[in-house]
Amino acid sequence: MKSITRSLPYAAAALALICASVAQAEIKRISIGSNRQGSVFFMLASGFAKHIQENLKIRSTAQPHAGSSVYLSLVDNGEITLGLNNSMDTAAAVRGQAPFRKKLDNVRILARVWIIAEGLLVRGDSGIKSLSDLRGKRVVSDVKTLVSMGIITRHYLASGSVTFDDLVAVKSGGIVKNVNMVIEGRADAAVVGLGMPAVRKAHATIPGGVRFLPLGPLGTDEYILSAPGMSPYTAKPTKRLPYVTEPLTLLSIDTYLNAGSAVSNELAYNVVKSLHQNWKKLQKAYGPLRGVKPHQMAPTNNSAFFHPGAAKYYKEAGIWSAGHDKQAMAISKQVQ
Repeated sequence: MKSITRSLPYAAAALALICASVAQAEIKRISIGSNRQGSVFFMLASGFAKHIQENLKIRSTAQPHAGSSVYLSLVDNGEITLGLNNSMDTAAAVRGQAPFRKKLDNVRILARVWIIAEGLLVRGDSGIKSLSDLRGKRVVSDVKTLVSMGIITRHYLASGSVTFDDLVAVKSGGIVKNVNMVIEGRADAAVVGLGMPAVRKAHATIPGGVRFLPLGPLGTDEYILSAPGMSPYTAKPTKRLPYVTEPLTLLSIDTYLNAGSAVSNELAYNVVKSLHQNWKKLQKAYGPLRGVKPHQMAPTNNSAFFHPGAAKYYKEAGIWSAGHDKQAMAISKQVQ
């Protein structure tokens, strides 16, 4: 009875995707949604498209958009075959939370491909060293094309018992603009990716460089994991991150390669199998992939269901565990 109960979420997932039962041979073209050209998402989407075309012999292209929140609905309805989306946006989409007006029932995870450490960036000469120092300061509250940034910022601030009522909230048009706003003095702090090229450039070019604020005393692992799509992260000093001079408690979000209603179980299985078996080769070509080991492509704190075809491969590869079944049951309750 226990095994039957555990299988229910994925049986439901397979039923929800029954419209995708078209054979792989009938798929003539694969499109992979990404952020704008020049972004890491676009680079990865282009790399995956090249790999799929060469290995599965299906014409594949990257399709750039203004932001990853924008094209999730297109993945869901099959207008775009696959999409690179962060775990926060994916969580909101399948639960029907803002900015999505309804649940995107067809969105399924194929693989985790990139782990993005996030933190609150400030100028090194700002005198701001903790979250409590942000009271009365200008902090980027929302990024128009990336809804998850607003959620992350609120969660981050709350770890130090700080809310937007304590701050001057300002809005941004993009994640790179977050960096620019801080550097140019139009904002005092903003959530950005720890390893962004724009951050490294800023640190090297402005007096005093930049720093990241650690989470506050309430930022425990349990607190971070309470938000679907977030994970704990400890940043350590490295040559690549000269602005990290001591271990910092931050948080991270995952980047998923997602599939929608156009993807059959067979196609999902073959895409995941090809990626997994060639992952080390892909890591050599695309740096952001290096933070995810082959066995970590299927995390157990996933924020949405895995595609049944992907789950089938992970089981055959010995990656699937009881933790995946437990998470599937938890997601089933959250998306009802």
